[in-house]
Amino acid sequence: MDTIERSRITPAEAREHLVDYVHTIDDGALQDWPGYFSDPCLYRITTRQNEARRYKLSIMLCDNQAMLFDRVEAIEQANVFEPHTYRHILSDSRVLNRGQSSITIETSFICVRTMISGAQMLFASGRYVDELVRVDGAARYRSKIVILDSSEVDTLLAIPL
Repeated sequence: MDTIERSRITPAEAREHLVDYVHTIDDGALQDWPGYFSDPCLYRITTRQNEARRYKLSIMLCDNQAMLFDRVEAIEQANVFEPHTYRHILSDSRVLNRGQSSITIETSFICVRTMISGAQMLFASGRYVDELVRVDGAARYRSKIVILDSSEVDTLLAIPL
């Protein structure tokens, strides 16, 4: 269980954390993905419709680092899917809330999926709602909610967004 430090995270730090996060996924370094989160944490993928209706339904839900590590292990060792990569494009981020020891930002994104054959498609679009805290001197996600614009989700959602 991480201890949250009582020092403010700047919008620039939050944005830098997000940029590093998507590059980690896009570069295929999934073993590093759980390190972007505090413990406990919340990583949730949902749809715009579920979020608007305040439904707790999730496409993917992890509420601690052990679940994130399990997800990576499943991707690397157990799940069978056609190899592919992501490329994220991010909008500017806006600050939704600044607390004494946290910041919440919202950022729109699109994610292009490239298959091993070279075929590309717009895989996902939506927004991140990220609450960040400081743990051991570094920004970490206490909560990362991925809100997809479409309620139709490809069954090949194996890699985190």
